Amino acid sequence: MLALLLAAPASASGLSTAESSLLAEVNRTRAAHGLAPLRVDWNLQRAARSHSGDMLRRGYFGHGPWAQRIRSFGVKGPRVGENIAWGAGTTSRPRAIVGMWLNSPPHRANLLRPGFRRIGLAAPRGTFAGRRGTAVVTANFAGS
Repeated sequence: MLALLLAAPASASGLSTAESSLLAEVNRTRAAHGLAPLRVDWNLQRAARSHSGDMLRRGYFGHGPWAQRIRSFGVKGPRVGENIAWGAGTTSRPRAIVGMWLNSPPHRANLLRPGFRRIGLAAPRGTFAGRRGTAVVTANFAGS
């Protein structure tokens, strides 16, 4: 049986509490590296929510045909990227998720790409890999 926990209520920004926290951590990390903050792009946001929700519901972890998926949500830009992660307990916290990305060269490159200016992210929780309360995270990036 798959248990899916609903995301926290959306804030005035339209992001859930988990999404807002993750965005803040991403932008804190970028600032620490002298980079501009990312702003939410709602096409990227819808793509990220769709992908995280699909992985959580169907119990898989992977990018799949992500470029095709991104385009299907109307994302435009010369460059796009995607980071995914999952974690339970302390490894599901924004700082831990961003830390995992920083320790992976391709994920780090997306996170710290100077030309990326837009982001969409999702972090729904549910039962994943046999663990309750697991966050399944997608971050989609776009820019030059």
